[in-house]
Amino acid sequence: MSIKKEGAHRKWAALKEKLGPQETDQSEANLENAEPELCIRLLQMPSVVNYSGLKKRLENSDDVWMVQFLELCGLDLLLEALDRLSGRGVARISDALLQLTCINCVRAVMNSHKGIEYIVSNEGYVRKLFQALDTTNVMVKKQVFELLAALCIYSSDGHALALDALDHYKSVKNQQYRFSVIMNELSNTDNVPYMVTLLSAINAIILGKEELRTRTQIRNEFIGKDVCCT
Repeated sequence: MSIKKEGAHRKWAALKEKLGPQETDQSEANLENAEPELCIRLLQMPSVVNYSGLKKRLENSDDVWMVQFLELCGLDLLLEALDRLSGRGVARISDALLQLTCINCVRAVMNSHKGIEYIVSNEGYVRKLFQALDTTNVMVKKQVFELLAALCIYSSDGHALALDALDHYKSVKNQQYRFSVIMNELSNTDNVPYMVTLLSAINAIILGKEELRTRTQIRNEFIGKDVCCT
């Protein structure tokens, strides 16, 4: 290679380094340093790319950022979107993926101390989360029950909200028992990971209460529906 060509290659390499990579990851929006306000605006445009980028931002946020996001109704927007998506069904793969990435953002909020405290201290969010069960997307329902279990174990208030959401769902769906939704899912699935999640949720509901008498009462509700729990 001539000296002239070597010089041209060096200049091109330096220029590329200065400009940054030419190809960007289109699977998620780059929100690494995004302020909460920008993330809220992006939630007005639901997409897998935006939700995936938001999930990473939520996972890496500090307490101040998370509180601002919540105060700007970020969680409300996520749960409203999840409710709309659940109402569509999952006839298209794109809708199923959108549902999943949306609930992943909700999970990221709950994985933060400020996020789960905000949910526990504001009645209604857990009920809204349960509306996401109106879907045929097993992966979404699996995450809902995982979050239910986490609430039950987190605190007595979280446990109370989880039971309240189950009672509310029973009333809305005209079901006979508050645990019917769990039992129906358990009876109608052959998906082993989903079955494990459902059984874990049952155990969390039972073990989330400190009083032995209350644990026994809840356990007896499940035993009456032919489920063996620890």
